[in-house]
Amino acid sequence: MNEREKNLLWLRLMEAEGVGRISIKKLFEHFRSVGKIFSAKESEFAKVEGIRSGICKALKNRAHREWAEAELEKAEKIGAKIIPLDSPDYPKNLFEIPDPPPVIYLQGTLQKEDERAVAVVGSRNYNEYAEVMARRIGSGLAKFGITVVSGMARGIDSLSQTAALDARGRTIAVLGSGVDVIYPPELKDLYERIIAQGAVLSEFPIGTGPSAENFPQRNRIISGLSMGVVVVQANNPRSGALITARLALDQGRNLYAVPGNAGSVWAKETNRLIKQGAMLVEDAEDIARDVFPSLGIKPEELGPLFKKGEKPADLTFEAERLYSLIPEPEEGSVEMDQLIRKSATSASQAQSLLTEFELFGLIEKLPGGKWRKKPSKQ
Repeated sequence: MNEREKNLLWLRLMEAEGVGRISIKKLFEHFRSVGKIFSAKESEFAKVEGIRSGICKALKNRAHREWAEAELEKAEKIGAKIIPLDSPDYPKNLFEIPDPPPVIYLQGTLQKEDERAVAVVGSRNYNEYAEVMARRIGSGLAKFGITVVSGMARGIDSLSQTAALDARGRTIAVLGSGVDVIYPPELKDLYERIIAQGAVLSEFPIGTGPSAENFPQRNRIISGLSMGVVVVQANNPRSGALITARLALDQGRNLYAVPGNAGSVWAKETNRLIKQGAMLVEDAEDIARDVFPSLGIKPEELGPLFKKGEKPADLTFEAERLYSLIPEPEEGSVEMDQLIRKSATSASQAQSLLTEFELFGLIEKLPGGKWRKKPSKQ
């Protein structure tokens, strides 16, 4: 059986009535082959716990065959790859959860090192502190070689993923729509950057729109792909970020939370998570020191991510160019608009780089939104 024929069977299995994700994983673990699932007799299915009778009839549904053919053609037309549960490319972390998607659609590439992944999630509405922390953690994880997983949503998700890309790291976006449907649409540039430097994936068929019920379902994939989940900020107890946090605990993943000011509405939920046992984290180094031992890396082998006041040696060409345009303290200051114009850098990338420089202790923000290099002695 060639790959295309096998993918068609997986798509048909995914559409079979009365066979959910948990059942499909049980069937695969019992038969070890999608071909054997389709050739099995009803009596053989009875040996698999939780599988209802009548499954043979469901698997022979002609409409499912036609749908699978059309779906595969759609994927091929847009260049999306289909990765079924039995593929060597299927993410190891995701396979371990109780209800992994039988099929994932992929744009971009998945790599072996993506097993070393951490999800960064949070509110769509956020304050300046959360923006700095999202960028700081996204950038820092990338510098430690940890893939950033998130949902490419407005707010914390996209901030952390942009920061990871700017730091030349990898990131995976899990969509609540088809892999070809960019949502929100204003993040088209980020979507394209992620495909070029990571992966965009979804369990939903090609062309599926971003309906509300899809997002809680996709959140289990965000946590499932990851070794741990960090909640940067969440100001709604029913937010998607907190759903992902609960799923992470259910899946046996590590849970991290960024603390905030006591009494602040912005910090209420993350502080509550910390009270309930989530690990308090202030930067990517805290996270790396927690997850690396499970990978055989000793915490004492980790150096600091950066030294305050010392410009990193591995800055990108764009970062070096932007940094060179920031005046020394005695030379005055510069507005962000001027930096964007002179450096030919996008607003989002400039903001991310400025935040990174500020965290390095290299620059400081002055009243009126102006920037200058930080005096060497303060």
